[in-house]
Amino acid sequence: MEKTNNAAKSVSWKNVLKKNYTILVIVLMVIIFTILQPNFLSAMNLVNLLSDSAPLMLMAAGMTPILILGSIDLSLGSMCSMANVLILSLMKQFNTSIENPFGCFFLALLITLAVGAVAGTVLGLIHVKLKVPSFIASLAFMSVWDSAALLITSFPVKLPKALKASAAWYKISIGPIGLPLILALAVIVIYHFVMTRTAFGRGIFAIGGNERCARIAGIKVDKYKVIVFAMNGFCAALAAMFLMVKATSSAPTVGESFTLMCISAVVAGGTSLVGGAGSLLKSIMGVFIIIIIKNGMNMVGVNVYWQKVVYGIIILLAVAISVDRTSRSRIVK
Repeated sequence: MEKTNNAAKSVSWKNVLKKNYTILVIVLMVIIFTILQPNFLSAMNLVNLLSDSAPLMLMAAGMTPILILGSIDLSLGSMCSMANVLILSLMKQFNTSIENPFGCFFLALLITLAVGAVAGTVLGLIHVKLKVPSFIASLAFMSVWDSAALLITSFPVKLPKALKASAAWYKISIGPIGLPLILALAVIVIYHFVMTRTAFGRGIFAIGGNERCARIAGIKVDKYKVIVFAMNGFCAALAAMFLMVKATSSAPTVGESFTLMCISAVVAGGTSLVGGAGSLLKSIMGVFIIIIIKNGMNMVGVNVYWQKVVYGIIILLAVAISVDRTSRSRIVK
């Protein structure tokens, strides 16, 4: 009996650790970086840290449903780069006729978001209609969007002085919480409601858990997949706008590091790479893990190439902790 109780306690602790390891990792990282760099918890750095998390949160909002499907989008960062230079290019063109910075900004934003959604839709259609694995299809589109970004502009471009007023909202904050973070959290909350309180969201989990059964149950699998990829393209374009406004400039390579960071954040938040399990709210915790590590390593002076090694290790550790080893039928799609 005593052995049974001990075994039950052991399983219980393992379950607690599995469900709350993101919080433990965040606390541990904060302690480590505070020891290494006392200014890590300064008010200024906390504001920067929270502000930096907004674009990655938006990307995580789009990537989470894709991973829940059991798919993946490796073109996310390249799409972000293309949208980043596109919106500024459009703003400059519109400024010659509209001569209103806010009008230029909103019109350029609407077009950029539409381009992102259409790009995601095309990727989704190729994936489901031509039966091309999402890994291969998105890998091909990664090259397409990289080239498109460089064709728009091959060098960084600053936001003209006449248009800088349209970027002033990015600095608005309520205490340490800036407006960008509030907007990103609003998108997360909306997506979370869709994923947990609607038939569409439940269908996404069903497809990721067992696509064949989902089809038999009458779920429009292909339609759902295309919509999810369109949502991801929309989020990538929105994040690109955030990056442009924050830096008041655009660059054709700005999204290069975000694909790995985004996947690392979502997986660190507990979303399964084989589909069927995940949470947008937990992805937020994963985003904070990545941002804390990135911010801390920058303050300590860690080489950017070593940072990519860390992100790769995070994915491996997160998968090792969260993977379901009880089911032999699950395979990577």
